[in-house]
Amino acid sequence: MTNFTRSITISIQDTSGATITVNYGTLTGGYFDPVPIPGTTIQPGTTVSYVNGANDNFTYPGGSILLTPASGGSISVNWNWPSGSLANGSVTTQSVSGLGVSYQMVNTQTNSPTLQVVISNASSFQAIPENN
Repeated sequence: MTNFTRSITISIQDTSGATITVNYGTLTGGYFDPVPIPGTTIQPGTTVSYVNGANDNFTYPGGSILLTPASGGSISVNWNWPSGSLANGSVTTQSVSGLGVSYQMVNTQTNSPTLQVVISNASSFQAIPENN
C-alpha cells in the first residue's frame, strides 16, 4: 500500500447472493492503489477496497467505479474531495433488480476517510394482515 498524504478508501461489501463485476474505475484526481481491474468480480460474502490517494495537499482525490451485478443493471460508486470541503460520496443504481445498496462516508474529519458501500439482497416488504 502506498502512503498517501490524503486518501479516500472505497470499501465495497457484497452481502448479497449475487456476484458483482467491476466494469471500470476512473479518477478526477490522485491515484488508485490498487487499480480496479475491469472484469474482476466481487464474490458474495466478500469485501474489496480501493484507495484513491494524493501525494500532496494540492491534489484532490475523486472518481467513480462502475459495477455490474450478475442479474443486470449497474451500480455507480462516486466520490470527491473538493478544495476547502470534506470528502463526500454517493451511489446510484440503474435497472438493478433484487439488490439494495447503502452507503455512508466515515472519518470525514481525517486525511483518510472511507466510503463504505454495502450491496445486499433487497428486502421484501409484506403487508401485515389487519385484525377484523
